[in-house]
Amino acid sequence: MKKYKKTYAIFHLTEKHTVFYLGKTKVHVSFTGGIVTKKGVTPATFTTDDPIVQLAIENSSDFKKKAIKLWSQYPAKGEVKIGKNKGDAPGDKRHPETNDDRAPGDKQKEQAPFTGDKDKEDSGSGMESETLGETLGNEAEAGENKAKTSEESLEAGETDRKEEEAEPKTEESKLEVVEVSCKDVAKQYLQEHFNENPTPLRTIANVQECAAKYGITFSFV
Repeated sequence: MKKYKKTYAIFHLTEKHTVFYLGKTKVHVSFTGGIVTKKGVTPATFTTDDPIVQLAIENSSDFKKKAIKLWSQYPAKGEVKIGKNKGDAPGDKRHPETNDDRAPGDKQKEQAPFTGDKDKEDSGSGMESETLGETLGNEAEAGENKAKTSEESLEAGETDRKEEEAEPKTEESKLEVVEVSCKDVAKQYLQEHFNENPTPLRTIANVQECAAKYGITFSFV
């Protein structure tokens, strides 16, 4: 599962310290950095890439009532690994006496030597039959491989032709998508991750053009 770094915001507050519950686990969270000026309101925020903390916040009543909102999110390094109880793999049934998937009787049969003239005669005739069958099988397999190779060559040629005729992919399709809530958050992302000066980025087009230099594009949600 892909890991995300998320920022949560509480509007009309400059700071708030609260506790969220996930089962019997308590999660202490501090929202800080809120500012109220004549130009507007900057919400108090909290940022984390811990999936447990994110789950606790998003399952809370404040988040469901939209008192707390998801301000921004973008992919983070690593993945969320879901653990499983250790145990034998399905179908891995081992016998305690032999420590493998064979019963004790089967192991004894496998280890029992062949004795007597009759066994030698049976072994000789069996080897001749096996050699003849192996020869015929190899010839049939060679014919199948030759036919398969011809089919693969034709399919490869057809694929190359279709790829040449297909329209080239746009540069935008190769860009990594980063979800943000507004232009200001996008400018903040560029400043934090790539040391870009946000002042010249006056329009969304300026922001997207700057982001493209680093192989990303913003999706406003």
